[in-house]
Amino acid sequence: MNLTKVDLSGKNVLVTGGTGFIGGRLIERLVRDCGAKVRALVRNYSRAARISRYPVEIVKSNIIDGDAVQAVVAGSDIIINCMASTDGNNANQRRVNVEGTRNLLNAAVSHKVERIVHISTINAYGAVGDGDLDETRERMYAGDVYSDSKLNAEKLAFEYYKSHQLPVSVLQPTIVFGPFGPAWTTRIINELKTGRVILVDGGSGLCNVVYVDDVVSAILLAVTKTEAIGEAFLISGKEPITWRDFYLGHAKMLGNNNVVDMPFAEAERFFRKSVKKKKLIQESLEILLDYSDVRWRVKETNEVQAMTRLARTLVPAKIRSTLKRGLTGAPASDENQSEPQEKLPPIHFSHPAVLRFQMAKTNVRIDKAQKLLGYNPAFDFEAGLNKIADWANWAGLIQ
Repeated sequence: MNLTKVDLSGKNVLVTGGTGFIGGRLIERLVRDCGAKVRALVRNYSRAARISRYPVEIVKSNIIDGDAVQAVVAGSDIIINCMASTDGNNANQRRVNVEGTRNLLNAAVSHKVERIVHISTINAYGAVGDGDLDETRERMYAGDVYSDSKLNAEKLAFEYYKSHQLPVSVLQPTIVFGPFGPAWTTRIINELKTGRVILVDGGSGLCNVVYVDDVVSAILLAVTKTEAIGEAFLISGKEPITWRDFYLGHAKMLGNNNVVDMPFAEAERFFRKSVKKKKLIQESLEILLDYSDVRWRVKETNEVQAMTRLARTLVPAKIRSTLKRGLTGAPASDENQSEPQEKLPPIHFSHPAVLRFQMAKTNVRIDKAQKLLGYNPAFDFEAGLNKIADWANWAGLIQ
């Protein structure tokens, strides 16, 4: 597979989020294929093993410390901002995604950086619904912290383009999958290995999937094309597939068929019930696990000891097993059956917002990226999945 290569010999490239999924692959190709001198800004060294194989300057710094960011940016010709925070509390996510981007943009102005490419997300358009989606669509807040903070960061990038003539470009990837991908690769594999995944309304919604190397190729093109300055680009594969094809492709790779068709209303109802049940159990367990004195007092009460002895004496093992299955959500067997039934894997329930997203028949258009960047995706879904299968076997994810 021929990947996009650009000549960045002698260029100092700063990559934020270099220990992440897209940033890690970007650094590999910057060093291996482009001849760039790379500096990676990281939050901690523990996640830098992947990029430490290459001659990369790894700098531990705090993106929300403006003075520290100024020091890291000094000497950079190009900045590629792959930073994104999805963990921690809401306030921390906003600080990292928005204030961290502001610090980076300020430093880029101060040090007269030649080019800056900011990685945003398709979520900047909110709930897009059915039909074609291109860059002319109005940006909308989605209502979750990650999406909304990334939209605010994107708006900052364009503000600096207008007010400081900062040569910035914004890329908006769709569903990015590939080796090391946390959301749309390893999570999917783990869910299909440990249970069944819901195909809401049969999985007929459209999945605009793009392989990670195609996203990296778009980044490299945006770095070098003057037409990219001041522009936003949706980055996806050549054409969408259905969510049924997406999940069944991964399931086939794992040698199972762990999907279940379910109408939206039923999937939403089960999600609400599972959240309520988990919350009650979690709160009770947290009290017992966190406070040994409470745990000891509960265990030593006459009532609990009497109930325990009575249960062990009077309740048959089969009924105790049924009760246990009820608490864990496993399907109960039919007592009247002489032949044991095959135990079905548990169902992984998704948030209603995710279900709605996967119901939509959105067709993401990449015409603008093709025209102005010369972007041409090299991987269709099958080719990307083959790469993932090789990696997953190597990583021990397929057994």
